[in-house]
Amino acid sequence: QRIRPILDVAMARFQHEQALRAELADAKTELKDRKTIDRAKGLLMQRQGLTEQAAYEKLRKTAMDKGLKLVDVAQRMLDVMDLLG
Repeated sequence: QRIRPILDVAMARFQHEQALRAELADAKTELKDRKTIDRAKGLLMQRQGLTEQAAYEKLRKTAMDKGLKLVDVAQRMLDVMDLLG
């Protein structure tokens, strides 16, 4: 009878810790994605003389036209620029 409540508390704590770990992983991924998008925007601003808003809109439109995530378009652009120097 006394073991059941202890197990319930342990399970609840475990589930809470798992949720926190997942939230942390999501936040890290979001930060990494945001940095990638910012780098791509910066490159467009530098190379094409665009404003930050115009660079973002260009990335967004390309992502929508290609059916890709914005971060995927940004990463592909950065990869191509690395190849071309």
